[in-house]
This record gives sequence, C-alpha cells and structure tokens, in this order.
Amino acid sequence: MGKVIFVAGTISQPRIIKRIKSFMDAGLEVEFYAYERGIYNVNIETLRDVDYHIVGKQNEGAGYLKKILQFFKLLRQLKKKYNSESDIFYLFGFFETLSALFLSINYIYEISDIAYGYKKYEKIQWIFKVIDKKMINKSFLTVMTSAGFSDYFFGKSSKNNIIIQPNKISNYFLPKGRNNISFQCNEDKIVFSFIGAFRYPNTIFRFAHVVGKYFPQHQFKFFGDSIMTNVVKEIAAQYDNVEYYGEYKNPDDLESIYEQVDFVVASYDPNGLNERIAEPNKMYEAIYFKKPIVVSSNTFLENQVKKIGCGYAIDASKDSNIIDFINSIKNIDLERIKNNIESVDAIDLIDNGTIEVIEKLNAFVNLKPLAK
Repeated sequence: MGKVIFVAGTISQPRIIKRIKSFMDAGLEVEFYAYERGIYNVNIETLRDVDYHIVGKQNEGAGYLKKILQFFKLLRQLKKKYNSESDIFYLFGFFETLSALFLSINYIYEISDIAYGYKKYEKIQWIFKVIDKKMINKSFLTVMTSAGFSDYFFGKSSKNNIIIQPNKISNYFLPKGRNNISFQCNEDKIVFSFIGAFRYPNTIFRFAHVVGKYFPQHQFKFFGDSIMTNVVKEIAAQYDNVEYYGEYKNPDDLESIYEQVDFVVASYDPNGLNERIAEPNKMYEAIYFKKPIVVSSNTFLENQVKKIGCGYAIDASKDSNIIDFINSIKNIDLERIKNNIESVDAIDLIDNGTIEVIEKLNAFVNLKPLAK
C-alpha cells in the first residue's frame, strides 16, 4: 500500500494543511513531516486527524544553506523509512525539493512562491531559476498555485507534468454555500482589513496609517500573525479607528472575520517577484465572502481581478495614491462589483485540485486509495 509523505518547512500554514486534508478526503494514506516556526500555531489544532511529526524548529528568515542541510538530512532519513517503489513524497517548496535531486526519490513539487525572488538575489536569480526548472522537470508532478509561475519558467509553453492549482478556499465551505452571505458596503463608512500574515510596511501598513490619519469615518482591522505583529500593534495603538484582532484559525474563523469587514486590502508590495506573479488566496476568499478586494497595480493578480471585476488595483506605495483611491470609492461602483462577485459560482472558488493530482497519481502504479 503506497503512502503520500508530505514534507514542509512549516507545520501550520493553512494552504499546506488544506492540501494534506484533501488527499485524506480522497482516501489516500498520508504522513506529514514539518518544522515549527512559531507563527500560525493555532492552526496546529486543525491537524488532529493527520498523522503528523514536528521534526524541529526553523526560524523565520533562517539562512538558505541551513534550510537545505536540514531538509537533506530529513529526506535522507525518510528515504530509508519508506518504500521507494510504492511511496511518493509531496514537497512544499524549493528547499525541500532541492534535496530530492540528490536522493533519487519520487516526488511531487508544489510551488506557491519563488524562494529566491527577492531583490538581494537579483544578480544570481538566473542560477536558482535553472536549478528550479531542473527540479520541475525531474518531478513526477509539479503543482503551481499561479499560472504566473508557469509563465515565469516556461513562457506560454505547456508541460505535461505541471498542474495549475490556484490557492482557492478550503472545501470546508463546500456544504455551507454562500447564499446567506450578503454584500453590504457603503462609501460613507468602510471597514478595510488585512487578513493573514502581516508583511509589506510600504503598502499594507501604509494603507492602515492613511486610514487612521485621514479617514476617521472609516476603519482598518488587522487579523493574523507574523514576526511583524508588534509593528501592527503599534499602528493600532496610534489610531482610534485601527484595530488589531490577533491570530485566527483557518478555515474555522474565516466566516466570523469576514462578517466584520467591508474591503480586503491585498495590495502586496510589487517590488518582489512573487508579488508580481503569484495569485494569492485572498482573491478567492474575498469573492466567496462578497467583499471587494484592493490589489497592487502591474501584477498578475491585477489581471485576475480585472477579469472578474471584483475590486480595484492601485499603487499603494504613496499616501497620496491611497487618499485619492479612498476618496474615489462610490456606491455606483460598489454595486457593479457586487453584481460581478455574486455572479461567480461558489464551486469555482473552492479547492478541487486534488482530483487532477490524484488522477495523475494513478499512473504511479502502486499507489492506491485506502479501502473504505
């Protein structure tokens, strides 16, 4: 009986937990090995039905060489434990997968960001890209959470072992439906929000500062956690209309959070490669819960938002741009966005990528669903 062995750099990332549970729902036997990073820890509770193992601690932003060595050591141990002919590894990132190149194991590679897509690696980015393409080519299957990643590596060429699986919302919401969710937003009083891991001082935090300083009739609410939580707390302490609500459980708490907000601010800083080509799950969450989304201009995400007509794109790196944007919000535009959002079928917002992955896995002869 074959197993799927999941390996990740963080035990509590919602996207990773969602993927593992979808394999379990499909009747496959799984095990999960990961490091603990000290954030999103509340989500570990949602792993109660998963056979998981915390193998150590990785500090946020730890050095690349240290990560590579940690994963190499872990995968070498796991290779000895599992059957190379019937089991397959599912690896959630560049560092996890790099080790697999040297260990001759069967693996699926999931790409949700470009690990080397930062300014400091700009001059040597091409070297990492060559290695990454080799890792994709050697994989049994590569799952990408954005078509922007495929464009980055291969242009418009298609490859048989690549599946594009956007990071849609958990099938936890499948039986719930969204008929009871109403679009309620008025230009006179708007609750803006950021929901997730706190980052982007130059855009997201700037947006909160602008709301706090110039728009007392509106609010900005932060939900989440990160190594920058203290900065968010400081912003909230500065203004009466900016609030910090702490970490939350995903997907359990999402419905109650979205009931408290009107707009989702996802204007990630586009100076980073990932921010330009990724397709974050916030768009799918915002549409599902019937909230307009604000994203950054000149990004793959802007193109997606424009196609659906579910929000706005701005350059949030300047106070004046944010001020002009907030002043420009009109009820007539909100009504148009409402109609566009409500025309999207809920089923198109919920994760179903495991179906295609499992169909491909059937070609891996010895891997069979568990008996019901």
